[in-house]
Amino acid sequence: MKQLIIDGYNAISKIREFNLKKDISLEVSRLSFIKAMVDFRQRNHLFEKIVVVFDGKGEGLGFEQQSYRNIEALFSKKDKDADAVIVDILKGAPQKNKITVCSDDNFVRNHARAFGAGIMAIKELEVLISLKKEKIRSKIIEKDLEDSKLEDITRELKRHWGID
Repeated sequence: MKQLIIDGYNAISKIREFNLKKDISLEVSRLSFIKAMVDFRQRNHLFEKIVVVFDGKGEGLGFEQQSYRNIEALFSKKDKDADAVIVDILKGAPQKNKITVCSDDNFVRNHARAFGAGIMAIKELEVLISLKKEKIRSKIIEKDLEDSKLEDITRELKRHWGID
């Protein structure tokens, strides 16, 4: 089974779309990223399993697990960060060569390499996620409108919005 393991906050901080949402809240940014991964997984079956690992604040050792449709989110607990959880997953995985680790963190990348797992840069993940947006954009048919038509549309919108 091909599996993708993502260093969650590393990805969020490197992908502008999700990093900007941290201004609202870290949870909004995280949920937005997970939603993007759910959408990606639904339209692209490149990976049979996707696991996103986040640093957590919980008590106890190990990690907390949550599922969002077909995406598994792991939150590290006390005395362990997300990087260590990723390394632990790699240590316990039977077929490491079927795992791809997505991170720009050298510690994570070096351990993935040492275990024989594939490596994906965050930029590569961003491209995979954004392919959906490009397909949607390509379906939009743009029409060249005369200036008078544009002015009519603008005038009608201003009247509708009450800013006339």
